Amino acid sequence: MARLLFSWGAWVTTDWAFLITVSVMALELGGAAAVGLVGAVRVLPSALLSGVIAGLSDRLPRPVLLAFVHGSWCVIALGMAWIAVAEAPIVVLLIVIGIGSATSALLKPCQHSLLPQLVHSPSQLIIANSAYATIEGLGTVLGPALCALVLAGFGPPTVFVVLAAIYAAAAVMSGLIKTPFRPARRITPGAGQAGGRARDALEGLRMLSRPGTRTVWVLFMFQTTMRGFLNVFVILLATSGPDGNEARAGTLFAAIGVGGLVGAVAGLGGGARRSATAGFAFGIGLWGLPILIIGIWPQPGIAWAALAVLGLGNALEDIFGFSLFNRLFPDHVAGRAWGTYYSFHAATVALGSLAAPLLVAATSLSWAMVITGAVVMLAPVVLWRSLRAVGAMVSGRSEHVDLLQSVALFAPLSLIAIERLARSAQEGQAEPGTTIVREHDLGAEFYIVAEGELSVWQGDAEIRRLGPGDSFGEIALLEASPRTATVLAEQPSRLLTLDSDSFIAAVTGHRVTDDLARSRVSGYLIDDEARKGH
Repeated sequence: MARLLFSWGAWVTTDWAFLITVSVMALELGGAAAVGLVGAVRVLPSALLSGVIAGLSDRLPRPVLLAFVHGSWCVIALGMAWIAVAEAPIVVLLIVIGIGSATSALLKPCQHSLLPQLVHSPSQLIIANSAYATIEGLGTVLGPALCALVLAGFGPPTVFVVLAAIYAAAAVMSGLIKTPFRPARRITPGAGQAGGRARDALEGLRMLSRPGTRTVWVLFMFQTTMRGFLNVFVILLATSGPDGNEARAGTLFAAIGVGGLVGAVAGLGGGARRSATAGFAFGIGLWGLPILIIGIWPQPGIAWAALAVLGLGNALEDIFGFSLFNRLFPDHVAGRAWGTYYSFHAATVALGSLAAPLLVAATSLSWAMVITGAVVMLAPVVLWRSLRAVGAMVSGRSEHVDLLQSVALFAPLSLIAIERLARSAQEGQAEPGTTIVREHDLGAEFYIVAEGELSVWQGDAEIRRLGPGDSFGEIALLEASPRTATVLAEQPSRLLTLDSDSFIAAVTGHRVTDDLARSRVSGYLIDDEARKGH
């Protein structure tokens, strides 16, 4: 976890320093228009590609991909140092920045999908996200400070050399991250197996559109759209009135950072004791209420305090909202889900930025802030019933969680991974004499016995009995082969079933569980051969 947090802190710090330095270079090369062009090129390739190439983080080791991103940016920073020394034209600057933006599309999906792999319980996940937000706040302060210090004393080339060294250190630390989780194996299609083929580019969108996840996503989109509005509102607020000036904008944005750092540290101290859904709803509400207050009372002191409260709300919304996403996204598709989320994140920020001047022109700055603030503040109230359902959903049915934890095959998995499995589980009943699976048939489910008794047959011979806590069906799924036995219900029985995709991803995506499964399957097959010999 410390290595992952170092990777994230290094990225935030260098990102701010990089942005400021390339903006200064662009201003010298082409004026204000060039600064705007650099800002667009810096984010657009990442926004467009994130939902597409983020699938790599589900199919390749995430620490390796993180190391690759940081290593690539080390090379890019050295390239930027050369551009600064050689005074290359603006087009060269834009090409290098665009390449870097495309590469960075992998970073946040890898970071977010790695986080739940390094903790065990939901409470630890909230604390980890609080630490994540705290590191981000510190990086937001250190990045501009580092840039200002080096830029003033030595100039842009030295800034980029320093950034290259930080990127190199982050690449090493990222590559050293160890986790028992890994990309799930793709089993050869067969025996009813539908998960062996590659997922298409819309998998992330499907994850975000599922019940429960959809509610969290919608509220996040309210917040990210508001972020676009806010960028324009703060500039207009700072420069309006007889004593308005551009410098005030920096002070107002700093208030958001101060509030965010306070909220992140507060989350470290007590975030795990709070309801994730309530904390998320409260954080979203605090993205609306302060804007509404500023619209009514646009005095500088009130604006600064209100934006500090907004920053606190931003930290809470990130901590609890990201924790909900971490628990809702299945690990084997989490990278694609996060990639798609960040694509829409960028698009809605841009939408808010474009819509803000139009709304201000149609009404006024004060009315625009009142209207948008009220909408965002009320959004979690309107969706509260759906959000409460998400709270019940993320934990899964407690009896299903307990049953899955009792299965030896799943014992090495974290509680978060077990909860993900529980949400995909289906419960069914079987009367005495019912055939659950038939020998030589194709198979697509894994079964756990919750209640009752079942018998296992090969041909006309009964080979074992199964009771509560026992499981069966893994051979057909992991070997992509027909069922090796028939299973009958001897008593009224209750069964929990996992579909092949969920089962294979959970088992093969964890080293210890995969080893247990291989050993178990091998033992069964050896026993089968021994019986055939007799």
